[in-house]
Amino acid sequence: MNAPLTGSASGFHGALAAAAGTAALLSAHAAVAVDLGAVQSYVVITLALAVVYLVGVWVVLNRSPRRHDLALILVAAIAMRGLALTPAPNLSTDAYRYVWDGRVQAAGINPYLYVPADQRLEYLRDQEIYPNINQKERAVTIYPPAAQLVFWATQVAGGGLAGVRTVMVIFDLLTVCGLLALLRVIGQPLERVLIYAWHPIPIWEFAAQSHIDAAATAAIVLGVLAAARGRQALAGAIFAIAVLVKYFPAVLLPAVWRSWDWRLPTAFAATAVLLYLLYVREAGTSVLGFLGGHLDNEGYGAGWGFHPVWMLRDFNIADPSAASYVAAALMLLGILAAYTLFARHANADADGLRFDHLLLLGGAFVFLTSPHYPWYFGFLTALLVLAPQAWAFAMTLLAVVLYLPRPPGELTWTELYLVVYWLPFALWAITAVLSAWRGRSARQPDVIRRNASER
Repeated sequence: MNAPLTGSASGFHGALAAAAGTAALLSAHAAVAVDLGAVQSYVVITLALAVVYLVGVWVVLNRSPRRHDLALILVAAIAMRGLALTPAPNLSTDAYRYVWDGRVQAAGINPYLYVPADQRLEYLRDQEIYPNINQKERAVTIYPPAAQLVFWATQVAGGGLAGVRTVMVIFDLLTVCGLLALLRVIGQPLERVLIYAWHPIPIWEFAAQSHIDAAATAAIVLGVLAAARGRQALAGAIFAIAVLVKYFPAVLLPAVWRSWDWRLPTAFAATAVLLYLLYVREAGTSVLGFLGGHLDNEGYGAGWGFHPVWMLRDFNIADPSAASYVAAALMLLGILAAYTLFARHANADADGLRFDHLLLLGGAFVFLTSPHYPWYFGFLTALLVLAPQAWAFAMTLLAVVLYLPRPPGELTWTELYLVVYWLPFALWAITAVLSAWRGRSARQPDVIRRNASER
């Protein structure tokens, strides 16, 4: 992290306050765009909000905090979430499936057994939720057991979209609290929580659109907090919950596992088995739900869902199969995981943790799997608080452009992939080269002094 800059403390405080006010104003305009279904306007406003957000990030990373700054950051974060909650969650239909899965469970039915259109569930249908469920005629739920428990909890919270939103906002706020605790553990200014709290993805995808990624992100942060405190068994149990909300947090395990400590993998396995046992007795192998069908729908089975494969084909460079690409991606992730396991004790932040490795593993996974929706980038915003990196700011802030419509003859996936994935990759490569060059330059005086002493 950069050293705090000198300058007028009141000027910096004024910049932060101005950024907070501007961000709230832009959030109000974005809420109107979402309410009207004006997706392109929403994207433009959110990109403007990203610029204001970066001003706030720069302030908290480059100056010593002042009294009341944290309160300002948290109040602004709550205000932006309040504005984002005013329109219906109409950028995505996922929340309607969450309501349905919770409703099915509240009726005592295993959510992995029947598609929503099944006649045996006809008595659960209504005119608000059921018509908006995606693929209701052919797809059972794709969500793992821990996610299903969250959906059941939304019924306890009142049911319907209001219940889902209440639960996801609670998880979002739990992430903020977990990050504050983590920052205290590692001795960093609490004001850095702005990096997550003001980021557009948590505001619009976790709170407003109520994606289950809010629960996965909260579990990731709490798992990292447990690992930072040396609680390997607790970290393993919490990460099992995170993985069984959405599977992707598994890629972060090498960064939190204290090598060869049996407690984390044992607790992870025991918790995962327990969660599956809640549903597997009736559903059997159907407990995996519609995951395979969903991956095929997104083009992963055919290969074009992966952005490197798409671009190689689009530019007529090569035509790799999905299987060969997946094998290469798994090999790369395996190398990064091994590197993380064996290098984590060098330059560690707390209990041997390397937060930059957490971000690297998460970013590599997102880059290689190339999600097609902005909310899949959300967990990276929490990791950014612990390891701010330019490439990750770019990747997460530009993800909103994936909402842009692609009429024939105009914007295509190729342009979007170049912006969302390859621009951040270029930033990462430039940063890595500059870091290596600075490290080499820093070592040269030592070599000169050693040669001089030998003479």
